[in-house]
Amino acid sequence: MKIYENGVYRDMTPDEITAMEEAAAQQAAAERHRPLTDTEVMDMLIRQQVQTLEVDDQTALRMRRYYPAFAELVGQTVQQGTKFRATASEDADLYKTLQPELLIQEQYPPGEGTESLYTRIDEEHAGDKYDPIPYSGNMELEAGLYYTQDGVLYHCTRDSGQPVYHALAELVGIYVEVVPMG
Repeated sequence: MKIYENGVYRDMTPDEITAMEEAAAQQAAAERHRPLTDTEVMDMLIRQQVQTLEVDDQTALRMRRYYPAFAELVGQTVQQGTKFRATASEDADLYKTLQPELLIQEQYPPGEGTESLYTRIDEEHAGDKYDPIPYSGNMELEAGLYYTQDGVLYHCTRDSGQPVYHALAELVGIYVEVVPMG
């Protein structure tokens, strides 16, 4: 193991390594016996009970950090509507299950190819020119609404009737038209 001392990297001595390992062990022992704060206890309670709360999807997005990450659900059988984050990041995309009962399997994370298992919960937008719907695939397009992708504004000219997966730029003249900026 190396140590940086006085502008020089050098190998740590066996005594320094032992002292560092002992300090880490002492800190770990102290942490195991430290009383939990009120905030830590509240976080644990909320995370444990979050699936039992009946909240709409928009409220769930505002409290997404309390939902488990996909990896935490792997191996569990969950009910329809179970919400989870795609990754451990507190601001990761939020999804919910679509099947009445579903065994969460590691090889089927949310995303392309698992649209029949999960749906991403999107922040609701009015769909007008000033509050367009962010498009990222796996979405049904609705005539009259505005969508945005890669900084380009699109107006939907006809319903897709089912989710589409192509980039909006590829759907110009079929489902959407580009809205000129200005």
